[in-house]
Amino acid sequence: MELTELQNIWQQYDKKLSENTRLNKEILRLMLLSKPQKRVTWIKIKAGFNLILPVAIISLMMIPNVEFRNEPDFYVGFLLFGPFAIITYYWAIRYFLLIKKIDFANSITEIKKEIKEVEKYKIMMMKFGYIIAPFGITGVFLISDIPLLSKDSFLPISLIILVCVFSVYYTYKYSISETFKRLSLEIEEIEQLEKE
Repeated sequence: MELTELQNIWQQYDKKLSENTRLNKEILRLMLLSKPQKRVTWIKIKAGFNLILPVAIISLMMIPNVEFRNEPDFYVGFLLFGPFAIITYYWAIRYFLLIKKIDFANSITEIKKEIKEVEKYKIMMMKFGYIIAPFGITGVFLISDIPLLSKDSFLPISLIILVCVFSVYYTYKYSISETFKRLSLEIEEIEQLEKE
């Protein structure tokens, strides 16, 4: 009788201990999950801002200040800038939708896959964006009737090139790789916890 009672007590303690362990793991998982959720929320906010900013710049700064001219420079500038603006805005919308698709209620494997997809798309978007940016900038110069190859335009063009070079370096070295590297490490911590 005493042995049976001891076994029952032991089993109850085992159940309580396993339940406490499960609860502690779940609490720790939620705490670890809050970091990547905040990081992804911040990425969503920046992506949303990147959807609003181009529309505001074009509608408030460019359209009121551009005068239609029946000249080849104007048409060439419009043909250079128009596709650049449409393509980059399409990429920004698609990027925002990819980020919005990340759901932390899914399994860790699914979350990692979604984050990797967003990272690859962001790298592709930035790489091709920097490749086609000179066409968009040239289009703006031509639409605004700013001479490209003159003594007066040397300084602005030099500054634009310098800013683009530093921007490319900063974006690839710190902005994209560091953000997604931290996010991956935080997700891996959760994955390690689930494996235990």
